[in-house]
Amino acid sequence: MKNRRLVYFDFITHYGGAQNCTVLLCEQLSKSNEVHVIDAYGFCQEYTTAMAQKDVRVYTLIANARDVVIGSGDRPLMRILRLIKQLPILLKLRRRLIKRILQLNPDLIWTNSVKSLFFLATTMRLRKYAIALYTHGWYKESQLPWYARWLIKYRTDLLLAVSNPTKKALMNWGVNESKIHVVFNTVDFNKVLEGASKEPSTPLPGDDKRYKILVPASLVRTKGQHTAIMSAALLKQKKLDFVMWLAGDVGEGGKLEYVDYLKELISDNGLEERVFLLGWRSDITTLMRMADVVVLPTHTEGLPRAVQEAMILERPVISTAVGGIPDLVIDGETGLLVPVEDEYSLAESVEKLMLDGDLSTVLAANGHRYMYENFSTHKHIALVREAFEWGIVGQRKRKGRQLNNIE
Repeated sequence: MKNRRLVYFDFITHYGGAQNCTVLLCEQLSKSNEVHVIDAYGFCQEYTTAMAQKDVRVYTLIANARDVVIGSGDRPLMRILRLIKQLPILLKLRRRLIKRILQLNPDLIWTNSVKSLFFLATTMRLRKYAIALYTHGWYKESQLPWYARWLIKYRTDLLLAVSNPTKKALMNWGVNESKIHVVFNTVDFNKVLEGASKEPSTPLPGDDKRYKILVPASLVRTKGQHTAIMSAALLKQKKLDFVMWLAGDVGEGGKLEYVDYLKELISDNGLEERVFLLGWRSDITTLMRMADVVVLPTHTEGLPRAVQEAMILERPVISTAVGGIPDLVIDGETGLLVPVEDEYSLAESVEKLMLDGDLSTVLAANGHRYMYENFSTHKHIALVREAFEWGIVGQRKRKGRQLNNIE
């Protein structure tokens, strides 16, 4: 890809897997391109700091904004009322976004979210720039509102699908295959290894137990922590010696009611000395190094960073065959797959690894090798550059044809 001017825009509320990937991507792209990052409100200081450490500047459109979360996805009327209340600040944000992008005059703008895409793709003054959406989730039709599907189909020039199942899901509801480029997420291998070498930030409960199970994910129902807890109850019935760590906070889209529900499950099954809610941790890779198995019983995913990190650290993984996980976890080869919401299968898989150390070692070694062979930073950046160039060239050709038709 030629030296291009690239702009990334999003509403950053927390520093999760997709944001980690974006920081790494901006760092790598900035080595041969001019990269600018625009954040709507500047809520996440950790994200801004991470960008600054990579020498990537972040422009904040409206700093110190308050009460700008719409939320209430399950209460349509409340959502509409909050949207109406926020219209003045949203219009102000839109004006500043347009002004900033016109000043930068980029070759391409990309984002990770449909909310950001709405601001970019519905603004006619920005249609002269190539617009790309990096689809970090699964993107099944049922997971998106109608307007999001319309924007993706008709107002984006390029889609970066985080996995082959994501590409298939997009195509299943009518997205043109030609503009979908599969670009696997990657992680900074050296950073993962460096982080894992450190001691835990705080003492870990139940560290004396023989077998350690780690569930690293935000406390959201679709991450399946309740299934993990129920599997722990089954393991306890078999008198197996273990501890289970649930590492994560409520996160984006999470609800405190779900956290209360998890606490009730722990209490009702007498698991207070075996299952622990650790909250948000900055030392997840350290916990992975200490764990005997990493479990992610999720309902929907793009290409989960936690699984990639576990494989880099040679830890066996048990997860579900949703989204892009099968691109990482090949059942019986690089990990084990279980059905969604099936605590019996999950408990059986954990027990299998507890009792068969040789199988754990083989799965971990295979996963480690598979990760290094297929998900390196070098391959990731090469795919992104190729896709961005395709989007830039294609958009300019379309614009040229439109001008010719006008003449």
